[in-house]
Amino acid sequence: NCAQCHGSDARGSKGFPNLTDGDWLHGGAPAKLVETLTLGRQGNMPPMAAAVGTPDDVKNVAHYVLSLSGSPHDSLRSQLGKAKFTACAACHGMDGKGNQALGAPNLTDDIWLHGWGEQAIVSMVNNGKVNVMPAQAGKLTEAQIHVLSAYVWGLSNKPATLATARP
Repeated sequence: NCAQCHGSDARGSKGFPNLTDGDWLHGGAPAKLVETLTLGRQGNMPPMAAAVGTPDDVKNVAHYVLSLSGSPHDSLRSQLGKAKFTACAACHGMDGKGNQALGAPNLTDDIWLHGWGEQAIVSMVNNGKVNVMPAQAGKLTEAQIHVLSAYVWGLSNKPATLATARP
C-alpha cells in the first residue's frame, strides 16, 4: 500500500515524502502516524502570488526562501523578498520553520518535497499545491495500522550505534 507512493525503500520521491528521514509535516510521533494512516491527510498550499505581489516580488520571495535553508540565492533579491514573506509566514512562521498543526513545511532545512530552486518555489507560490495521503482505515485493520505505524516510526528513529571502545 505504501511503496507505490513512498517507494520500496520508503525514501519517497518528488511529491511523496521520505519516511526514513524524520522530517514530518504533521509530526512523527507514533500517535500522529496512526492518525495519518487511519484518516489520511490532505495538504493544501493555496496559490499565494496575489498576496505576495508582482512576479518580481514572487521571485524575490523565492530567493528569500532559498536563503532560509542556506541554499544558493541572490542576496539582493532575498533582502527584497523578506518583507513580502509575511504572506507566507501565516503558515510557515516568520522564522520559516513551518507549522505541524497545519502541515506547513519547514523552509529552513534542505528537504524539498516538491522540488528545489527558484523555479520550483515560484511555481509553488503561483500555482499552489494539493497533496493527498489516502486514508488506510478502509484497507487495513486497526492492528495492521498500529504495526505499520510502528514500522514507519522505526524507519525514521533508528537507534544510535554504540561506538566500540578502542584499547
